[in-house]
Amino acid sequence: MKLCDLCGKGEATMKVSQLDKDGKVTEISVCGTCARQRGFTEVEKLKAGVAEIIAELKNRVDEGDTKLVCGKCGMSYAEFKRQGRLGCGECYVSFHDELVPLVRRIHGAVRHVGRTASGGRKQAQVKMNVQKIREALSSAIQAEDYEKAAALRDQLRKAETE
Repeated sequence: MKLCDLCGKGEATMKVSQLDKDGKVTEISVCGTCARQRGFTEVEKLKAGVAEIIAELKNRVDEGDTKLVCGKCGMSYAEFKRQGRLGCGECYVSFHDELVPLVRRIHGAVRHVGRTASGGRKQAQVKMNVQKIREALSSAIQAEDYEKAAALRDQLRKAETE
């Protein structure tokens, strides 16, 4: 039996994850009492919230939504609002500017950080860090900032060996 990380008394019935702006995830186990006191949302309530958001979208179809169309499948943003699902993978690109606020409202973030096997989260964070360094290195090389590129190269080597 795992005890609540907040009060240390009750049996933990829920795990709460928080994602900070740097992408670091903090996870705590809480009991029902502490969860209610702090207003943590239960999964059932979250699903109802998603359904409410989709219903609200259906009611707010604008004229401009019919003009925004996916180039691959031909679905308009107005159709997405009515159906609540996208037509293809390209719709995510076509409707990106409209979907980002919607996804943030539903999930609280726009970058997925899911559950992984033990040690998997750390590996994922290392991979993300390596990718960021590679992108910065590429930008530095294109900008011909070779001092910065050399420092990033060294940082990349160190990150890849960890």
